Amino acid sequence: MNLPTKKQAVVAILAAAFALVFLAACSTATKLATTAAPPTVEPTATPVPTPTATTIPYGDFANAEISPADPERLAQLTKLFSLVPESFNSAVFLDLESLKSNESLADLINPEILGMDVALPSIASGLVSRIAVAADTQNRSLVTPFQSEFSIGDMLRLAGGFGINLGGDGPTSYEGHDVWGINAFGTVLAMAAADDTTGVAAAGQAIAPDDARALAEASLDAFDGRSATLLDTPGLSGLLADVPSGFAAAVLSGCSTVPLFDDAQELSVCTGVAVTADILPGDLVVFHSLVGFPDQAVAGLAIEQTAEALEKENRSKDFEDLGVRQEGQNLRIRLIVSLPKFAEVFQLFAPSN
Repeated sequence: MNLPTKKQAVVAILAAAFALVFLAACSTATKLATTAAPPTVEPTATPVPTPTATTIPYGDFANAEISPADPERLAQLTKLFSLVPESFNSAVFLDLESLKSNESLADLINPEILGMDVALPSIASGLVSRIAVAADTQNRSLVTPFQSEFSIGDMLRLAGGFGINLGGDGPTSYEGHDVWGINAFGTVLAMAAADDTTGVAAAGQAIAPDDARALAEASLDAFDGRSATLLDTPGLSGLLADVPSGFAAAVLSGCSTVPLFDDAQELSVCTGVAVTADILPGDLVVFHSLVGFPDQAVAGLAIEQTAEALEKENRSKDFEDLGVRQEGQNLRIRLIVSLPKFAEVFQLFAPSN
């Protein structure tokens, strides 16, 4: 997007200001202490630690016990996904708070790597702690639920302090929620407050302001229970609850847009997919996924094609470890990869749209 020179400068200043606000909020003061010099001592030899190999968990994956999702983190994730209407077939999630607290993750993983940076205006992306993105390729629209310690009104007021009026004439009310229309520098979107800490942004390609607002209102309808959500897809919430929590996740209401299964037409009959990713010691990332099928017999027929698809990817991506097993009408997949390969492997499970 090409902006006039003065507007570019204002946006750059605004972005820098938000970075400073965030850093100031997260930093702590340090105190320097002066101590007397220690007495001179004779040097002694420092023992050299013996390196140990990183233990790969779930070594015997066929019989390994895999823990379900952490209840508190599952509740946070479910709350975000409840803002995704049923018409959206998939959504991805990133816990930005976890990334900021882990140096290894922060250096390698961010919304830009996953293509999620287009989902929120730049003024908000640095202020959210968790984000989910759902795209509707048929209607070329996008909804972005997010959680933040800052309210939407505070975000827009801060922008106004720099002379950029993104909030228009202020919010209007919809079913007890505040909704803002934003039209600045050629960007049209709507932002709505679901509650004090949770909101949603709605946008689309060449979308009209009224359509963006209608999309935000549809997300609020899903959140309040007036319409169905993506997680109302039969069996999908159960799959999500039965995989360990992670800093990244994706849910899909079918397998037709799962890149891993592109060459396995037999798997297109799946009823849903849930996948999470979390960090392991030794700069490793573990992926847990559950793929649902109509019944146990269909799942039994699909396990061979799933194993072949994984082995094919393993030849080019060199997984640290992999496994697949049947659990009733579901297939459970577990992959372990080195941290630098996270984005490439996550995109095997994330929706191709």
